[in-house]
Amino acid sequence: MIDSLTLEEFVFAVRWSRRRKTIGISVARGGALALAVPVGCSRRRLEAAVRAKLPWVRVKLAELDQLGEPQPPRQYVDGETFSYLGRTYRLHLVAKPHGAKPPGSSSLRLYRGRFELDRAAAGEGRERFVAWYTEHGRRWAAARVAEHAPRVGVTPTVVRVRELGRRWGSCSAKGVVDLHWAIMLLPAHVADYVIVHELAHLRELNHGAGFWHLVAEVMPDYRQHRTWLKRNGHGFVI
Repeated sequence: MIDSLTLEEFVFAVRWSRRRKTIGISVARGGALALAVPVGCSRRRLEAAVRAKLPWVRVKLAELDQLGEPQPPRQYVDGETFSYLGRTYRLHLVAKPHGAKPPGSSSLRLYRGRFELDRAAAGEGRERFVAWYTEHGRRWAAARVAEHAPRVGVTPTVVRVRELGRRWGSCSAKGVVDLHWAIMLLPAHVADYVIVHELAHLRELNHGAGFWHLVAEVMPDYRQHRTWLKRNGHGFVI
């Protein structure tokens, strides 16, 4: 079994799987190309399937070029900036965040226009920020869902804020709405768009004309928020 496949100017890493029945193609943020291939797939079938998807691969790579270079990893040092609902705040490492209670309470706090992080917890900076965004996201999202859901004409059964990988949100036919904690880094109106988008899916589990008509009824300017998210969303990482 081959471990790579070259077609025209593209080189794909090949991962074989006994669980797969179809050929999957992925384009990583850095431009790396990969194939997930069922064991037993012939070279001829694989090349034909990939060749048919080359136009899609070119489009995805072009989109990545427009986004620019991936953001460097955070260092969690004094002066580093972090977003919260579209506004930027500097990080300040302190002996104890202002207003912190005894050990075991929060080691991260937004106070007087800056994030304060317990210096002793800087090595776990990402975990502390994720926990902070998740906690505040639950309260913020609950209020926004309560406002938008009646306008969409739905009643979610559960609204959760959690890690969703590369997705900003998802929903299920059972009325569960999941939102990525990272929506708290976005401008509020863009985060609102993500919420309206997922609520609309509770009525329209697709991206057909009916779905977008519903979104437009609730948020007439949704197109500019969708475009902004597509162009800038990649930069909101921690």
